[in-house]
Amino acid sequence: MRDERGIGRRVIATPVEPYRPLYVDAYRALRDAILQGRLRPGERIVEAEVARQMAISRAPIREAIRKLEHDGLVEYHPRRGAVIVRLSPAEVRDVYHVRAHLERYAARLAATRATDADLAALDRLIAEMRACAARDDLEALITADVAFHEQICRASGSRRTLQLWNSLNPQCWTLLTSLRATEYTLAEIAERHVPVLAALQARDPERAEAEIARHIIELAETVLGHLAPEPANSDAKG
Repeated sequence: MRDERGIGRRVIATPVEPYRPLYVDAYRALRDAILQGRLRPGERIVEAEVARQMAISRAPIREAIRKLEHDGLVEYHPRRGAVIVRLSPAEVRDVYHVRAHLERYAARLAATRATDADLAALDRLIAEMRACAARDDLEALITADVAFHEQICRASGSRRTLQLWNSLNPQCWTLLTSLRATEYTLAEIAERHVPVLAALQARDPERAEAEIARHIIELAETVLGHLAPEPANSDAKG
């Protein structure tokens, strides 16, 4: 096609990548360091050192730390500053049991309310988990894993249940704890979702409720078996 000047309309440039704030890069770098174990539980984040290594000012580092705190990966301690969270056995148990209660309710509702499109979406997410397992991509598998559970909450039709579930920050909790669930291979993590989907496809509320509760509590117990006891008075140590 030609415009009024006779010049052919052709692509001569592509849109530039949207501006990305420096704190986003700092957040990703620190998050990766935490999840990959370069920053260990209980270790303090030294803003000046991170800023030096990234060759940026400390302001983006502070903003990244605030986001990590919101994610539940970092917490502030008196006289120490930002510290990588420890996975307290009591907190792990609490979070997973709260999730189990919420998802039991969601699964019971979804067993009768889920549409064919909802069930197809769950099936695709299991296929995605299997593909991630095959290429040994834990983080992508966890993303699909969390999406599977979120889809069940959505399929329940209960907006409040979905809001409460999201408030538990399931992405970071699932990734952090799954790194410690060494009894499961990635393929096994994917396959553990199959009985849950089968119960929903059968439109059986009691079975769906039981399967999702077993799925979550078994993972919690496996994680708890690999956690070291929380050090006494850990907050007081400098």
